[in-house]
Amino acid sequence: MRKHIILATFVASLSTMARGDELNLPDFGRSANAGVSEREEYYFGLSVLRQMRNAGILIEDPILDEYLRTLQTRLGEASSAPDENFRYCLIADKEFNAFAVPGGVIGINTGLMLNAGRESELAAVLAHEVAHVTQKHMVRAMERTQKASIPVMLGTLVAAVAASKSENRNGSSIRDPNYVDPTVAVLVSGSALMQQLQINYTRDNEFEADRVGIQTLKKAGFDVTSMASMFGRMQTAFRTGAGADVPQYLRTHPITTTRIAEAKTRAQNLQDKFVQDDNTKFLLMRERARVMQGTEPTQLVRFYREALKERGDSSALNYGLSLSLAKLGKHQEAQAVAEKVRLSGELRLLKKLLTLELAVAAKQEKIWRDEFQALHKVYPKHRVIGSMYAQALIDLGTRRGGEDARDILREVVTFFDDDPVLYEQLSRAYQLAGDNVRAGEAFARATAYRGGLEDALAQLESMTRDLEMDYYQRARVDAQIAELTPIVLEIRQREGVGSTRQQLSIEALRLRAHNPAH
Repeated sequence: MRKHIILATFVASLSTMARGDELNLPDFGRSANAGVSEREEYYFGLSVLRQMRNAGILIEDPILDEYLRTLQTRLGEASSAPDENFRYCLIADKEFNAFAVPGGVIGINTGLMLNAGRESELAAVLAHEVAHVTQKHMVRAMERTQKASIPVMLGTLVAAVAASKSENRNGSSIRDPNYVDPTVAVLVSGSALMQQLQINYTRDNEFEADRVGIQTLKKAGFDVTSMASMFGRMQTAFRTGAGADVPQYLRTHPITTTRIAEAKTRAQNLQDKFVQDDNTKFLLMRERARVMQGTEPTQLVRFYREALKERGDSSALNYGLSLSLAKLGKHQEAQAVAEKVRLSGELRLLKKLLTLELAVAAKQEKIWRDEFQALHKVYPKHRVIGSMYAQALIDLGTRRGGEDARDILREVVTFFDDDPVLYEQLSRAYQLAGDNVRAGEAFARATAYRGGLEDALAQLESMTRDLEMDYYQRARVDAQIAELTPIVLEIRQREGVGSTRQQLSIEALRLRAHNPAH
């Protein structure tokens, strides 16, 4: 049911997005007394998510994404708002940070995963952020400020993350003294509002998020003592930090001895039995995040070799080392190290996917094709297997590869039809298979999911001029154009007259439940 709700409203939510690289977010009106509706919150969250996608700051890895989805479902169902459409997104940034915005979007820096010692500690931070959403703390802060400033605030958020990622990637702070970074200009313009919101957001709200979050942890089956232990870990790690050296998370979520003591007391009152974390999967995902965040494979290989010497043999460290060696092009060594990754039970699938990932990197087509085919027969609707298998086939660059990838993806997107990556893959598969019309439709849908609503319409309109289509193809494309045109016109009109309030009708913008791009 949730899938169809998302499908029915994705165009409406995307209409809040701007063209190109602009950080133009939805305007909820200029009256501080008017409340923010749940529908506006939902669109607002999706708008932020898609802008982060456009800014290129997200890690879109099918294995990590699937892991976060399991946490998202587990914590979301245990929260005080189980029907909330939570969306977790992973940001390639070593800074210790996490944030929540209205609409259920929760951003997670890779630095948060790397600093957590066990899964329950990661879950503790996420449960805290979930509580900020369910208790509507940011919405309350918005309503205490002029809501006309909301685009500035969220523009600041996205720009800050993008700027942080850029600095991490460049690894240098040397700049031309006459150069003014545009993201800095955005940050300066929004700094006063952000400071005020942080004050409003970090006092009573923090204690409430702790209290509600620990209840969510318990209901989800995590170790409730992990909230206090994670707070203690943060406080110890950054006790001597000051000013710019203090991580953003501690500036917006200050840790005090009172908060730690209260978290310990609540845990003692709540925990009726000892909860033993099964950390194996978390530790594997933590190392995968480290590799995906890293830009220097040589440094990663050195890190893992030193860690293995200090800590002894570890499946998680060997997992990270094998991925790092593959990034470095040392495929035979990577496969040898992967043999030391020993997993059992349901985690054996992760080991199989690792061996296939390495076989693809080593261009061992016979091996990965046969084994992916066997896996796909067992799990025909599995998002990770389908995406990885299809990408390997697409990378062959052949018509047969495209046809095989097309058949796989058409089935997978039926169950995950809000994923722009899957639609981009599907578009390329159709292109290789020689079906340019279907390729264009899938690419237009991917473009829309990434926030380019006007671009998606332009692509569909150009198809009617540039491609030869039969009656059924043209009818399908014309139907999509008819759905998008009034929305784009409304966007243009709103931009032209400076409309101050979003007036979107779900009924008028509802997409067909059957997706013609399939």
